[in-house]
Amino acid sequence: MPIKPRVLSVRAIPRADEGLARKLGLPDGLRALGLLTCTSDDALFVALDEGTKAAPVEVVYARSFYAGSSYPSGPLSGEAIGIYAARDPDEIAAALAACRRCLDEEAWFYAADERGQLAFFPHVVRATGRYLSKEAGIDAGRPMAYLIAPPLESVVGLDAALKAAPVTLAKWFGPPSETNYGGGYLVGELADCEAAASAFAAAVVDVARSPLDADRSARAAGETVDARPSGATTGKYRVLATGERLGDKPEHLTHLRDDQSLVEKSHPRLPLRGKLDMLQGLLLDAQIAADVEGARGLVGELGEALDLVRAIVGCEVMDRPLPSWKLLAMEPAELRRASHHTLELYGVPFMYPAVNQGPVVAKLYLARAYSREAELKLYEAFPGDERGDLKLACNRLSSALYLMTTKYVGGHYGGERRRLGPVKGWKPA
Repeated sequence: MPIKPRVLSVRAIPRADEGLARKLGLPDGLRALGLLTCTSDDALFVALDEGTKAAPVEVVYARSFYAGSSYPSGPLSGEAIGIYAARDPDEIAAALAACRRCLDEEAWFYAADERGQLAFFPHVVRATGRYLSKEAGIDAGRPMAYLIAPPLESVVGLDAALKAAPVTLAKWFGPPSETNYGGGYLVGELADCEAAASAFAAAVVDVARSPLDADRSARAAGETVDARPSGATTGKYRVLATGERLGDKPEHLTHLRDDQSLVEKSHPRLPLRGKLDMLQGLLLDAQIAADVEGARGLVGELGEALDLVRAIVGCEVMDRPLPSWKLLAMEPAELRRASHHTLELYGVPFMYPAVNQGPVVAKLYLARAYSREAELKLYEAFPGDERGDLKLACNRLSSALYLMTTKYVGGHYGGERRRLGPVKGWKPA
């Protein structure tokens, strides 16, 4: 059962007083501040990190209050406070919005017992921003399991997590913290962080169910985990975010990978898949146009591009690395270099498509534009340096499609050379 955090107070200061800036240790030029308090400290810290991905802000202050949210100093204090600093108030607004969105949609504690009294935090950060990466001592963009629980449960859970997957304990919070909890940051590959978080959750739930069973194997709890704790525990389908088991698949959920990974249809990897599907259709459309023109070499090269996009789709869905590939018999670095030297290679300088160049050029241009759209969706779905192999492939695919365009215009596929530039002599009606 999720225990959702609540933001209790928010304020922005367009320009902080210099005396306060010195006490806060604000970097030069960063004088705009954004402040908020929240009922959950660890959820807030994860959400503050999200703000650093949404805007060029720095987290300059983030502290838990002693004794936790059950004993606040006032009705708006909650359990923690966070402060952003930036050069511009608009950047503060963007960071605060991202922070609050994360608290509303993702960064939640969960209850390990039916009464909802034993709360813990088995959260996986898919790609860290500047704040958490600095706290953990890792590079930004790496996956991280952020695992927090009450004192004994945190130790048992971390042990199970570390044994369940090849992850590293980057930082340990020995109990008691300010809020009398404990836990740590575990880093590794995304799938390993998720497995570690699941093992942590199972171990915490196991302690909650049998707190005085001294003979019970703490390791066993981590071995049998299949989901985060939630209401339903049986069923063919599993909701990835909560671990809930369902007998039937609801219409608002879809498969991220298989029956064990149902997600909301607004999940950022779903729009990416839509872009990649459209890109395949556009490449096929260009291939058909090239076939009508008799440009057999272009038909073959577009077929290679289509194969690459299909490989990208498969590797994204199955979380596999993209195998090595070539387009136009070139490696990725060669494609980039060639795209800057089309005059020397194909006799065609930098060009914009024009109506007199025909439908093949128009369709190639549209496919190239959509490869850029797909690349942007990759960055939204996989922030930081995550899935750099897929991002590189989409980037170089756009280069390859530009090269195909210049080759076609230059007559290198067996047809006539096409005219460059706009149609001359046209006048408005």
